[in-house]
Amino acid sequence: MKGIFVTGTDTNIGKTFISCTITRVLKEYGIDVGVMKPFATSHRRFSSTFSSEDVWRLARAANVADPDDLMNPFFYQIGTAPFLAATMSGRPTPNLSFAVKKLRRLSKQHEFLVVEGIGGIMVPISRRETLLDFIKMVGFPAIIVTSPKLGTINHTLLTFHACLSRKIRVYAIIINKKPETTSKVQDRLGSLLSTLTGVKRVIEIPRIRNGHNLKSVEKLIARDLLDLEQ
Repeated sequence: MKGIFVTGTDTNIGKTFISCTITRVLKEYGIDVGVMKPFATSHRRFSSTFSSEDVWRLARAANVADPDDLMNPFFYQIGTAPFLAATMSGRPTPNLSFAVKKLRRLSKQHEFLVVEGIGGIMVPISRRETLLDFIKMVGFPAIIVTSPKLGTINHTLLTFHACLSRKIRVYAIIINKKPETTSKVQDRLGSLLSTLTGVKRVIEIPRIRNGHNLKSVEKLIARDLLDLEQ
């Protein structure tokens, strides 16, 4: 079972964008990629086919027709952490073992899986379990998506050390949405995070506006993240 788990320091940090970009790049290199977002919540269903818009985006990037309930076994129509969403809606909380079974089934259909988390790494999935527990059960290395905004050093280190505490390997840290004009602090952020964590792959991704720079981002992902030849 081969794959990567994309997590983040916060919600709306760019996990889906990064996951989709990784998926597209791998497919361009001839790899059969499956996608999964085990836990998703929103204020409404996205469509009659997909509960979550994120899952729709992932499936489109991978060009797969896997069932929605296989890619996204747990969806709640309340936009909050899965445990709270389940409690508020009167539905059972997600079962991590069941989600892992779905992931293993999906892995048999594809060479490689790109799995996207929900919110931050300590988001409660059930009363006693967080997203961190699920990543540990799966065994995939993690990619941490963060940002160049103030406070990101603290958030990134908290996420990194949470992974470290469970012996989850951090494959890379991605600083997403880097502005065109940066401060002196932002210019040193990547090297600082690499020094503090020991993670060699710290990749800075520019902010995408109306599709501009997308190809350059894909080249960065291929070269610096996935070590694919150009």
